[in-house]
Amino acid sequence: MNDTILALEDGSIFEGRGLFVGGEVFGEVVFNTSMSGYEEAFTDPSYAGQILIMTYPLIGNYGFHKKHPESDRTQIRGLVVKEPYFFSTRGTRFAKYLEGKHLPCLYGVDTRALTLKIRDRGTMKGSFIPMTGKIDMAAIIDRIKCSPYPDFGNLVAGVSCRNIIVHKHRNSRRIVLVDCGVKKSILDNLKRHATVFQVPFDTDYESIDEIRPDGIVISNGPGNPEHPQILSTTVVTAQRLIEKYPIFGICLGHQILSIALGFKTYKMKFGHRGSNHGVKDLRKGRIYITSQNHGYAITDKSVPGVEISWVNVNDQTVEGIRHKKLPISSVQFHPEAGPGPYDTRFLFREFLDA
Repeated sequence: MNDTILALEDGSIFEGRGLFVGGEVFGEVVFNTSMSGYEEAFTDPSYAGQILIMTYPLIGNYGFHKKHPESDRTQIRGLVVKEPYFFSTRGTRFAKYLEGKHLPCLYGVDTRALTLKIRDRGTMKGSFIPMTGKIDMAAIIDRIKCSPYPDFGNLVAGVSCRNIIVHKHRNSRRIVLVDCGVKKSILDNLKRHATVFQVPFDTDYESIDEIRPDGIVISNGPGNPEHPQILSTTVVTAQRLIEKYPIFGICLGHQILSIALGFKTYKMKFGHRGSNHGVKDLRKGRIYITSQNHGYAITDKSVPGVEISWVNVNDQTVEGIRHKKLPISSVQFHPEAGPGPYDTRFLFREFLDA
């Protein structure tokens, strides 16, 4: 344990104690408002490139368990918490988990003040800095300012599978899952009902068409949906698939499918990350509580033949779209997640019925 700070690009400094911070750790600083589910958050590929603040003060109190991770490794670059719980009686304890995963952590931080700073200023770049020896803080801030945001690069390429993976099922139904950084829980939901062909994000139309799937799912993932490498691969493939197959998009997959249909995207001030986001199904007039993790959203402009089907009840951002004639739909939230209710899992059944 050593004294460590979090420095933000606006010059703000937050002091705390460091765990396994061996050097400078750079990332986009974001916050998650969940009271539980920290294991899932740390391993969610959508967090690639980010330093995560957990707003709930006590983290680690029910330990860490092998069945909960959403991927095979931690995806966040660093973790910020108010009060780690070092002595859980179940599962792996907090410090041992961090050490085993080589995950740098800053704790003892005023996470309320830090979260308010992000909400007011918007998402910022930041770095963990171990306070060892003489520190040139002005040079550190300049370095943070000059460094590009992590999503300047193609983060999806780092979390997508490299080759086609086949998850066999006893029935004949076949689903192609375009892996942009898929969560294990999405894959598990699909594997219950069909043979799943998990393909890399840049798989071309011809390779998918050879599989002869009954439907396509475009997964969640990190980064900018309008990154040039995404536009030239995943979006182009989605455009060619639209007229031929039922398609369902989740989170980043929702944004990619929306772009393919004619929508534009924008970077939100601080995004939606947590398990308590209310959304409204405009077809039924019902409100659902959902789990979300995204920093981009689609615009609410009108696109011929497509309707906005879900909206966020807090800020009215678009949470889902549906094609008026074709079996194509997508949602910004995570229907596979269980943030308390399991209400929106019916969306998988609707897709499978299509």
